[in-house]
Amino acid sequence: MAFFFRLLAKLPLRLLYVLSDFLYFLAYYVVGYRKKVVWQNLKNSFPEKSEKELKAIQKQFYRGLIDVFVETLKVLAISPQELEKRVRVKDLDKLTSYLSENKAVLVFVGHLFNWEWLSLICNLKQPYPLYFVYQPLSNRFFDDLMLQIRTRFGAKPLKMQNVLKDVLQNHKESRIVAFLADQSPAGTEKDHWTHFLHQDTAFFAGVEKITLKLNLPVLFGGVRKLKRGHYELYFEEIYHPQRRPDRQITENYVRLLEKQIQETPPNWLWSHKRWKKKRNF
Repeated sequence: MAFFFRLLAKLPLRLLYVLSDFLYFLAYYVVGYRKKVVWQNLKNSFPEKSEKELKAIQKQFYRGLIDVFVETLKVLAISPQELEKRVRVKDLDKLTSYLSENKAVLVFVGHLFNWEWLSLICNLKQPYPLYFVYQPLSNRFFDDLMLQIRTRFGAKPLKMQNVLKDVLQNHKESRIVAFLADQSPAGTEKDHWTHFLHQDTAFFAGVEKITLKLNLPVLFGGVRKLKRGHYELYFEEIYHPQRRPDRQITENYVRLLEKQIQETPPNWLWSHKRWKKKRNF
C-alpha cells in the first residue's frame, strides 16, 4: 500500500484533483461519510443561516476535505519549490522576531484547510527548528505514513503526552512548537470551557498554564484558502509577556479561530465530533 501511495503522489496535482472530484462524489453522494455529524455541527454553529446556505457550505466542505486528502498525499513527492508557490506566508517576521529572543514560541493552529501544509511551509521558510504536537494513530501503517509526510522537510514530532515536560525542559531554546489546539479534550472541570460557535465547548487548558509560568510568546497561525491548492498562512499575536500582557491565552485563540471559521465556513473540519463532550458539573 505504501508503494501505491508513493506512486499516486508522483502524479501532478491537477490529476490528483480529478481523483479528488471522484472521491468527493463517493464521499458525499454514495457513502455519505459522517454526513449527519457535519450537518448537525453546521446547524448548531450557524443558526442564522438558511438550509440552502448550509447545504452549500456542506458541499464545499466535502470538496475541500477530499482536496486536503490528496494534497497531504502529494507531500510524499512535492518539491519545496512547488509548496512555496502554493502556500504564501504573511507576517513571518512576527514569528522570527520572537524566536530571536532565545525562547520557544508556541503557535496555535486549527483544523483549517490545509492544516497539514502549514508546518511544512513554516519549516521551509525560516531557520529555527519546528516541533509539531501529535496524537499517534491507532493504525501503525497510517501512523508511520503520516509521520513520514509531516517530517519530510525536517519538522520534528512531539507526542501530546510529552508536551508539558518537553516545553518545561527546553523553553530557553529558540524553536517553534505547533499545536492543533482545537482538538477535543476530556471534557472535565480542568478544561477551559467557553462559548464557541454558539455552543458550550471545552479546550485544553494545560498548555496555557505552563506558557504563563514560563512567559513564552504565543501566536495564532491562521490560514486562508485563496483558490484550489493555494493557501495563505498568517500570524496574529495571542500573548506576549511584554507587548501583550493579556493572560487569556486560550480564550484569545478561541476568538481568533472562531472569527476565521465564520469568515470561511467550509474550511474547517466539520466531520469531527467536536461537541460530543458535555459539561456535567
